[in-house]
Amino acid sequence: MLMRYWGRKPSKLINEVMSGISGTVIDPFGGAGSIALVSLNLGNKAIYLDINPYAWLVAFVNIVSIDAKEFKEKSDEVLENLSFVRKRKLRNDYLYYANGKPFWKKRNAERISDFFSKNNFTKLYSILKTIDKIEASPEVKIALYAAFCDSLFKSSKMKRKGAGSWGVPSYWIPREHNEINAIEAFRTSITRFYSYFKTNKGYKLGEDVKLLFRNALTFQYDKDVILFTDPPFFDEVQYTELSFFYWAWLRESEFTDVVERFTGQRLYFNSRDEIIVNPNRGKGYETYLKKLEKFFSKTRRVRSKYLLFHYDNESLKQKVIILAKEKWKDISVNEFELGNQRNIGPKGSKKYILIYSSRE
Repeated sequence: MLMRYWGRKPSKLINEVMSGISGTVIDPFGGAGSIALVSLNLGNKAIYLDINPYAWLVAFVNIVSIDAKEFKEKSDEVLENLSFVRKRKLRNDYLYYANGKPFWKKRNAERISDFFSKNNFTKLYSILKTIDKIEASPEVKIALYAAFCDSLFKSSKMKRKGAGSWGVPSYWIPREHNEINAIEAFRTSITRFYSYFKTNKGYKLGEDVKLLFRNALTFQYDKDVILFTDPPFFDEVQYTELSFFYWAWLRESEFTDVVERFTGQRLYFNSRDEIIVNPNRGKGYETYLKKLEKFFSKTRRVRSKYLLFHYDNESLKQKVIILAKEKWKDISVNEFELGNQRNIGPKGSKKYILIYSSRE
């Protein structure tokens, strides 16, 4: 995978389970596109859904075929034509919900702009505006925006010494931070992206894979697809909230216009429909389970269904199993504990259940 997301997929387990699957695989909680990519690598078609615009971007560059030579030429063009723009703050980038309460993962900063030095902010904004001006194929242009996003953490005050990625899923500035020059961070990102595009063939959008900016709870599922997914796990990671770090920058650019012209989809920031537990947004465990119940109901007609679920609470695990049995009827449940995987979530659990249901 080229770009990481906060979710931790048990890739070995997913590969083992999917090795016997043949058909079109749909993942309604697509995230970084891991499940879609595994299904494609195994010779299947894939349909990806997510309501998070940053997740969609991550999945795009992880999966879609992108011309490495053109990407290298256009990224060099960005660096050669940088024109510095005087700006110090992003618009409406405060770490608060519409109800006035702070982000659940907000620690010691008030807004996204606070995470960048004046020097790095100017450089980053200038890179973003230069990308806007570059004439390129839509695939390459989207990849340039992704490379820009990839450089943000490294250019921010959240970067600790020795840390290469955003490993702590919260908004905080450590006492000792070690951000690097924004232009060098972008240069490092485009080098890594170029290497990935050169060595990974990628897949054709619309032919091999569909990347849809859609809601899992309202999507109309074909009964003949194979459902394979892992929904957000309660309060483990605040995906949309953390993605705002990138969205606050992307909305200052022509990114959404480029995506809409290319795919016909208008990306926007949507936290209302997220299935998550977050007390500051009034989303408790009961709300989460009601939405999950709706998902089980929505997908009951699908003939083959696999749901991978990470848990750290036995009672909540049982409630999920009961919901699946009520809506999907005949199910089998297998339990796994992955000893060789990094800790997942604040409680560090490595336990999973795989719920399977098949209808003739």
